[in-house]
Amino acid sequence: MSETEYEFEHDKERQTFGVKVKRDWVELEYRANREGKFFITNLEGPPELLENGLGDKMLEHALNYIKENDYRLIPSCKAIKDYLKRYPEYKELVATGIRLG
Repeated sequence: MSETEYEFEHDKERQTFGVKVKRDWVELEYRANREGKFFITNLEGPPELLENGLGDKMLEHALNYIKENDYRLIPSCKAIKDYLKRYPEYKELVATGIRLG
């Protein structure tokens, strides 16, 4: 997958990644703590955008951020758990002891 098609915005204060596509906004919410844990809590946007690949691109962007910043992922929403099942190469980012179910 490639991130070159979209310009993702990162708001560290609000702890979100977002992207505008025409008039629509897609946003991924997360919480990162001092212990190095990164919780992806929500992914919102128009279903037609999320289901046509933008949801996966947003998750890929967040996972690359996690990897680059040495966080450990706590998958807190269904979208990220499903993504990790489809792309097991990112499972190495999941915190020790977490089961994907």
